[in-house]
Amino acid sequence: MDQILASFGTVGTGPQQFNMPFRLLAHPDKNRVYVTDIGNFRVHILEYSENLGIKSIKVFGNEPEVDLKGPNGIVVHDGKVCVADEFYEGPDSQSRLVVFSEDGDFEYTIDEIKPENGGEPVHLLWPQGLSLDKQGNIYIANTGFATVVRCDWQGNGIVFSERDKCYIDGLDLSRGVSVIQNRVLIPGGGPNVIAVYNLDGRFMGNLDGFFAPVQITEFTESQTMLITEPFLASLQKHKINLSTLKGGKTRATKVLKSIGDERDNPGQLHFVTSVVGDVTNTQPGYSGNAPAFQNWVEQQLSIQDQILKAMQPAGIPSWLSIALSAQTEWVQRWQQTMIRIFLNDKFEDPEDLLWMVDAGNYQLQATEDGKSNSARPISLPMLPGSLGIAALTPSKPLPGQMDPEVPLLVVSNYLSGIVTILQYNDVLGELVPYTVFGGLGAGEEQLNKPQGIAIDPTNNDILIADSGNNRISRWRLSETGSAGLVHTFGKLGSEHGEFHTPSDITVDASGTCFITDQNNNRIEVYGQDGKWIRSFGKEGYGTDNDNFLLPTSIDHENGYLFVSDLVNRAIKIFNCSGEYVESFSGFGADREKGQLWLPYLLHVKNSKVYLPDCALNRVNVYKFNI
Repeated sequence: MDQILASFGTVGTGPQQFNMPFRLLAHPDKNRVYVTDIGNFRVHILEYSENLGIKSIKVFGNEPEVDLKGPNGIVVHDGKVCVADEFYEGPDSQSRLVVFSEDGDFEYTIDEIKPENGGEPVHLLWPQGLSLDKQGNIYIANTGFATVVRCDWQGNGIVFSERDKCYIDGLDLSRGVSVIQNRVLIPGGGPNVIAVYNLDGRFMGNLDGFFAPVQITEFTESQTMLITEPFLASLQKHKINLSTLKGGKTRATKVLKSIGDERDNPGQLHFVTSVVGDVTNTQPGYSGNAPAFQNWVEQQLSIQDQILKAMQPAGIPSWLSIALSAQTEWVQRWQQTMIRIFLNDKFEDPEDLLWMVDAGNYQLQATEDGKSNSARPISLPMLPGSLGIAALTPSKPLPGQMDPEVPLLVVSNYLSGIVTILQYNDVLGELVPYTVFGGLGAGEEQLNKPQGIAIDPTNNDILIADSGNNRISRWRLSETGSAGLVHTFGKLGSEHGEFHTPSDITVDASGTCFITDQNNNRIEVYGQDGKWIRSFGKEGYGTDNDNFLLPTSIDHENGYLFVSDLVNRAIKIFNCSGEYVESFSGFGADREKGQLWLPYLLHVKNSKVYLPDCALNRVNVYKFNI
């Protein structure tokens, strides 16, 4: 894992191209690699030579009689290949598995899992990772139901004896699954851990020291495995004897190696979650003084990073490895900030910028023109977990407000439950804290996993989607600049006046609130007093209707509502009565087509829709003329 030996492919739809190659699977006996090309709705068979010449010898799954909708996990056994078709919609909206020959010829589908002890069939919803045990049984990360299902190659459920059913439930998430050392490993089975079960379905414990692991692959060395952390842009090599994990305890692995891209170069974003503001073509720009010196500094920081990584001995615990990496990034953010202040590098006119929450780099960035690689840091380092953002312009300057011409920026923190209000310091050329409020918990003045933020234009109140508490929280800045709670509304449920993970909110000119009720797959409408008015939308697939599957974000402009519908990868436009008007959809990674993979909190300004994609590390900009 010291150097890249070969690479293959470009973005596109051609026979040797990919659009989000998602999972790889080496053939056990042949010089072949299967690649699920999820954005092109097909699977590649790559063939490689001894000198690492690579070519795609066949694509399959996109033929009309199969028509894969989202090929994700893949396994091969006894001459057959099984593919998890994540976004296929069956008669009852269920997903499916599709079985091919190892040469890519279609054989049959598995549309449901039939329990061997009778009872109702087990349906699949958004299955992602697949794995096999030594007997060839298939393990399915059934993501939509947060379960792991076990079956044979005909779809017959194989019961876990400790559970008397063919699935493991009670998981936080089930993004993937791997059977290694006779254990079932489930990344995301608990928060920031890999949950470990034995083959009877008994919970053995957790492996901690992770952020959001997705894929786990057994390595050739004993008790060693490779683990991907996509949001950290890293591939890690770990060592652990899984037989020593017992009794529901938590243990750390030993990190032998970690490689990846820090995504902290000028112009880069890392897990961008939300934006506010706008870009124009009249901004004077960013004053970058002494560019040669800045380049030298970047080189020195890169060398410093390499030295610090080299100083970390192989085999340190996983929790310590991730802590040291975060600490290194945090220190380097401060170093870069001090250098910017020293060089007086700042935007000439900060009053009208596009501000972006660059969560993976613990900072806010801004751009004046929206050009590629134009983003520049503009805040002091922030706590990990920053997520939502809104701009607040007080009706009159507040005590201690340094530059009333620049809006205050309100930023939520998903991990700490703290909301920070930032102000612009013209001397430093940076955003600095003005005040904070909230804090993690379920109390009236606390927040749990806050996400989207909106400002009520009628009175400048701050409204927060308090997702973990399944409610909306309304706050107000006093004349002295302190934040106080006005009220909260909502509770967990699916009835009128209830939420299941409200993720974002927008407020129109009359004070009416529109909220994405994410897990209830609807938009809820409330009055300024927190009383329910109506709802619209229903659960289901569709890119040009009022169906929703995990609607994540909402904003409004000129009497129209703009909704980011996550699973459907669509931006849907409605009037404020909830009537569907228009939409855009695009599933994939092709930036020229504005395609989406994991869009987060959108923002609308001057008929432009800004939609950050936290997985593709970019902000897509769409122009709507309605």
